[in-house]
Amino acid sequence: MDSVRFSFDGDQALAAATGRGGGVSTGDLASLNLSFEVGDDPARVIANRKVAGDNLGFDFRDLVVPRQVHGVRVKVVSEHDRGRGSDSSESGVAACDALVTNTPMIPMAVLVADCAPVVLYDPAQPAIGIVHVGWRGAIGRIAQKAVEKMAQEFGSRPRDIQAGIGPCLQPLSLEVSMNEAMQAEGEFHQQPAVLYDAGDKPHLDIPYMVKQQLLDAGVWLKNIEDSRMDTLDAQRFFSHRGQSGRAGRCMGVAMLRAP
Repeated sequence: MDSVRFSFDGDQALAAATGRGGGVSTGDLASLNLSFEVGDDPARVIANRKVAGDNLGFDFRDLVVPRQVHGVRVKVVSEHDRGRGSDSSESGVAACDALVTNTPMIPMAVLVADCAPVVLYDPAQPAIGIVHVGWRGAIGRIAQKAVEKMAQEFGSRPRDIQAGIGPCLQPLSLEVSMNEAMQAEGEFHQQPAVLYDAGDKPHLDIPYMVKQQLLDAGVWLKNIEDSRMDTLDAQRFFSHRGQSGRAGRCMGVAMLRAP
């Protein structure tokens, strides 16, 4: 199974994003589709989640997965949540796009097919988070809100947090409307969030917006890692745009390993 590991993935934390290869799904969903909501056979999705868990070192039955809405709600995950969303979308954490916890051995995941999975890891406390960031979440500063939630709930110091931005649409691949571009400019007040010389329409730079909000939250620049991988090609990763809306879903996964 193909995956992307961040530099802080290791003995203390799992911090990774899956690719689309190595599973049992077929057609446009071939082969490691990890979502129940794209028309795949649920048995295949469960088989794929077991493959991902076996490769990355977690029990897929413990997965906590949100029911994503492109919002800015951050959920604190506890032992009570273990397994929510692991075997069906209906059982997932409702109306949520970011999960944080300080409980070991609870794997948390977000589903992506062009949006960015962002992992936040505090080795000092320790605590960890996973964030689903599309253009709406980027404008809403959901990654910053997740850092603030970790500080509030676990006493994390932003300067201790290590962040990883996973594969997503890169700026030249993310064409948006003028209204969406104006929303981004209104929030970030800086030209690099929007590119106007990349084609007929403006383009958004989600990795830039994530980095900027993490810096605004107090995360140190040297602790922010960007995979710089573009999902539009749809060869290594699923791409909603690249596959004209017929894509499966990859996962960004985060977990504190047992002390």
